[in-house]
Amino acid sequence: MFQFAQRMCVFALAAVGLYAQTAIMPPVQATRTSGMVGIAEGQSAQLNVLNPGDAPASSAVACSALLAFWGDDGKVLKSAVVNVTPGTGGHIEIDSDKDLTLAVNARKEIRATVTIPPVPPPTPSSTTPPKALCKLIGTLEIFNTLNGHTLVTLGVGHGVPVEVATPPASGTASGN
Repeated sequence: MFQFAQRMCVFALAAVGLYAQTAIMPPVQATRTSGMVGIAEGQSAQLNVLNPGDAPASSAVACSALLAFWGDDGKVLKSAVVNVTPGTGGHIEIDSDKDLTLAVNARKEIRATVTIPPVPPPTPSSTTPPKALCKLIGTLEIFNTLNGHTLVTLGVGHGVPVEVATPPASGTASGN
């Protein structure tokens, strides 16, 4: 009887171990952010994304991404979904006068995020978390609205937690 109980325990542990190895992980989205940068009256900010299309031509895919501008208060200022085919780019722009209605000599601290939607979960035999299929390269530029001269360019390459980077579905303005 003792050997039977011992075998049942070993079987139960093996079954639990097998289940743990085949558990499906939830879909994952990838979000990148820029650092904070100030924008003033007469300036605009543009968030650009490039789909380098570095996959073989037969498997290169168009990438969909949520582009968003955030204020230093943690609120979404403007967002838009873009679809970017391999080898091309997409963007969203925010104007300090039209979109933010900044007063004379006023500044607003902003940052930009690029969120690539979740990918399907891995197959049960996979033990590594899924990776986003799309690789977008993001840059944030601040430029003078009157003459178009770029004042600063930042990379959008810092990973952030999903909970921080996903804007709410309602109450956001859509952009370009």
